[in-house]
Amino acid sequence: MKRIVLTSLIFVAITGSVVHAQQFRRSSAAVMPLRLAVRPDSRLWLEGRSNLRDWRCDATTLDASIDLDDNAPYDASESAIGRLRRVQVRVPAYALTCGRSQMDNIMYKALRVDDQPECRQIVGRFEVVPGPSDPDHSLVMQGSLRIAGQERPVRVPVIVQQQRDGSLRAQGALPILMTDYGITPPTALFGVLRTDNRIVVKFDLLVDRESTIASASDGER
Repeated sequence: MKRIVLTSLIFVAITGSVVHAQQFRRSSAAVMPLRLAVRPDSRLWLEGRSNLRDWRCDATTLDASIDLDDNAPYDASESAIGRLRRVQVRVPAYALTCGRSQMDNIMYKALRVDDQPECRQIVGRFEVVPGPSDPDHSLVMQGSLRIAGQERPVRVPVIVQQQRDGSLRAQGALPILMTDYGITPPTALFGVLRTDNRIVVKFDLLVDRESTIASASDGER
């Protein structure tokens, strides 16, 4: 009799554990974030000043994605804005071009691109949190930005809008100081040209309604 009771208890414990595990897996799958790749015409660029002229460097290559907080089909509806959770951006340092080869080389040297592997990419990882309520759906991205191998916490106001074609557009600007990332503001022409310490990182990200969705469970790139 004792053996029967003990066997029954073991059976109940095992089946209960299996059911709990299955429920946990279903629950986890239900909240699995989804990753949306940004459109190829998305842009990121740097703007700055020198004692001679303003300058701008554009990223010719941009690897960025936006995560939603569940795996419901993406329909670019108004509710999709409230489901935005994470933004990730990677830009190879050599993909930045300022329109002049001399300026490009000065910038690459300032970013220490050839010194260490971690200096070869500009990387931003952000969590999306609600911002001030307004008709343009202002949000805030808070996280970290790594430039020249140095990572710093940042907070970026973002304007998210839904376009007529159903796509989402996120625009923002982040002023930073080069010295915060261990970068010495570049000079040229034996010191005649001197760049300001302050630069602004700007972005314009676009996500189509028909974007291919990949599970964020595949891990960080």
